[in-house]
Amino acid sequence: MNFIQRYQPTLSWVSELDRFFDQTYRNPAFTLGPREAFHESDNAWILRLDLPGYSKNDIKLTMHDHTLQVAAETSPDRPFSGKFEGQWRLGEEVDSSNISAHLENGVLELSLPKKSQTTAEPTLIEIQ
Repeated sequence: MNFIQRYQPTLSWVSELDRFFDQTYRNPAFTLGPREAFHESDNAWILRLDLPGYSKNDIKLTMHDHTLQVAAETSPDRPFSGKFEGQWRLGEEVDSSNISAHLENGVLELSLPKKSQTTAEPTLIEIQ
């Protein structure tokens, strides 16, 4: 990210202000948390979080009352120390006992398996 901008005297202070807020609120580098992506496969939902600089030992994952909590913190003596906490409310369709996580190259991938949907066989109800 280049924080040094070339001076452009033709720009007004209004356009400079617009440019500042445009960079701050639309640029992913200025977001408050990691980038995330959610998508669905046939048998699970996949949540990917960008957590560069964090190791497996820095990340704590917990599931309580259908809420997934992710807490990541690096030690303050590291040059780029940081802290992140996030939570996602998951529905009843997630099989929380079989959630798996994998961290590779700064990307945490969580697999949230779907509960198997068993369809009950139709039964004949006898009228008396």
